[in-house]
Formats: sequence, structure tokens, C-alpha cells
Amino acid sequence: MNPALHPARTFSSIYGPSFVFMARTSPHATRWQPPGEMVLDMMTATMLTILGDMPIVCAASVSTPDALNLLRDTGFQVPSEIHRYFDVADYIRLLQNLCQDGPKMVVQHVHPPSEMPPQRCWIAPSVLSYINNKANLENLVPKSNLPIRKIVSVDQIAGRSRSWSTPVVIKAVTDETTGGGIDVRICRNNSDIQKAAEYFKDCRYVVVEEYMNILRNLCLHYCVTANGGIDFLGFTEQVSDEQGIYHGNWLEAEAVCPTDAVEAGTSIVRAAYERGFYGILGMDVAVPEDGPCKVFDLNFRGNGSSPARLYSKSVYQHYRKPVIRLRRLTGKGNYRDMLNAAYRAMAQGILLPLGSCDPEAGPNFRERPLLTGMILGETRRNVLENERKLAFLGLDI
Repeated sequence: MNPALHPARTFSSIYGPSFVFMARTSPHATRWQPPGEMVLDMMTATMLTILGDMPIVCAASVSTPDALNLLRDTGFQVPSEIHRYFDVADYIRLLQNLCQDGPKMVVQHVHPPSEMPPQRCWIAPSVLSYINNKANLENLVPKSNLPIRKIVSVDQIAGRSRSWSTPVVIKAVTDETTGGGIDVRICRNNSDIQKAAEYFKDCRYVVVEEYMNILRNLCLHYCVTANGGIDFLGFTEQVSDEQGIYHGNWLEAEAVCPTDAVEAGTSIVRAAYERGFYGILGMDVAVPEDGPCKVFDLNFRGNGSSPARLYSKSVYQHYRKPVIRLRRLTGKGNYRDMLNAAYRAMAQGILLPLGSCDPEAGPNFRERPLLTGMILGETRRNVLENERKLAFLGLDI
């Protein structure tokens, strides 16, 4: 068993233990989320470690006794009250029961009113939709920190009579929840723009945004309490591929966040609070070669790197490894094989699992098991070496 690790903040310290936390998206609002029910269930896994005393609605496949023991053995805290669902139908039934008899719910992703009446939410769903909608970025972000962008109809980008200056980034305008870069397309030529027009045909409007050459792609984490107290919780460096799809984060003990980024972020959080939001959030910030930072996405929820960020200081202190890479890993065999590989990696001091999924404990029994974890090292190069060790042990990147 590894030493006990302690997060900088828990969700129960932000929201209080009387709410129920819900990390999963609605099964009827997944257009702009990473595909696959198992991936959506994994959304409920890593948040287990940062809840404190706050109850959670969680997939059964990510909260089996073995999965919870793995987290405890890693040194993480897990909540004592877990409301489990087996599959999508069971999830809807559970929501209906909680909406009838339970406390209010803190949701990561807005649900249709038929699934969750607005009065059951900790804040108005309309507020959450508004501040997360990319069309409203300019109403929250200071003007000097906005990328060059405009909102146009999908018909305008589909029209072949116009030639666009490329590269350019096109993003969905939607009140539905988004994540993982699924609502973003990087277009490097006019052919890409035509493909984007087809991809976004379900949207009436899209954001057309400048393509920025940047030095760093950061995710800044904040929380704002019900009485308006704002805390900057730190940052991570995001890793995205050429299409803008998210592939984890770097965290480094000695890394410094630009002051103007922190100040811009604080201003954004204050503006969101004035519109009715409080809770935990993250925002994506580009650090350019020169000039002010640019805030290009707002995510008013716990982000994929929130658990790693909140535990990072404790991890640095206990393991004396100054570099962390947050990654999604896939087991080569069944869940037991993946567990064995994870424990061997833990014994070598190179992996701290943050959540896992046993597909045989849910409806996705034909899928390979998943694990999200922090890979530790002295340097980035050392971390990449440790990734190769994990692959040898049976954990694919």
C-alpha cells in the first residue's frame, strides 16, 4: 500500500456533502463527447478520488471492490456513498429516483429537463449551458485575451464560393455539453473546411477562430465558492494531436503559469459567478510567442486533469518525482491482467492509477479494460521511458 495522498481541495469542501455529484453526460446529449459508452462511464471514475465526503452517481464498472481497492492502495481517498448504475437504462432509472427523493445534484454536463428537472440542480442548467457555449466566450473573457474569432452560419462555411484563409479552427456553437476536442476541427485547407461543414451540419452556427502558433497549451484550474471566494488551483499543460483531440497532460513541479493568464482567468471566474455559477472549473489558455495569453475554451466543470492537479503537490512530496504525465491506458488482457500490471508498475514507483474500468462488470464486456493514471518521472524523457515500461508490463498507451 502506498502512502496516503491528500488533494489540495475536495469537492465536498466546495459544494458541501449534502449534494450528489454526477460526472456522466446524458445518454441523449452525447453528440459532442468522445464516442463510446465505456468512455462516458470512465468520466465517473477519476472524480471518485477528489470528492471527499460528497456522494456520487457512478458506473458499476468503475467502482467494483477491486477498482476501489486499487485507488485506496494507491493512497487516494474514495467516497463512502456511491450510487451505482449498470447501463444507460439503469442510469436513467437512478436519476429518476434521485430526482424524486434525493438531494440536489451537481452535474458535470447539462441533462434534458425530462431526465433532470432544473429545480434539482445546484445552479440553473441554463446558466451552465450559457457559460459553456463557445458562442458566449467574448461575454466572459477580457477583450485582450480573446483570440480573433467570429460566429457564422454553417451555410457560410459550406458555401464553395468563398475561399477561407487557412489554417483556421472551427468549433461547434451548442448548448449541449462538449469535451475532448470532439467539437473542434482544425482546417488546414479549403477541403478541410468543406469536411467541417458536413461535420457540423447539426449546428446552426459555428465559431471560426484564428489558428494560433503557441508555445504552451495550458489548462488553468479554479474554484469559486457559493459566497464568491475564488481560488486558483494551479495548471497543467495539455497534449493534443494535430486535429485538436485531447491526449492527456503534463504536470511539472517547477513549471510557472504566466501572471497575465492567472489574472485573466480570475476575471473570467468572477464574471461567471456574477451570472450565477459557483463550483470547480478549468479553462484552456494559449501562451503565444509574444503578446498576451489567449483564452480559447471554458469548461465549467471538473476537467480531465483536475484530479491529477489537485493531488500533484502531495505526489511531488511523497515520491520526489518532479514530472507527471496524465494518460489513458488500455489493458492487453482482461481486467485482472490489467490490475496485476498496474500493481507491478506501482511497485516500481512509475504509476499512480486514478481510475479504472472493468468491462465485464458492465454492459461493455467485449471492450478492453481501461485505466487512467499518473506516470511519474524525473524528466519528460524519463516519463516517456516509463511509458515504454508500462507497455512491456501490459498497459498500452
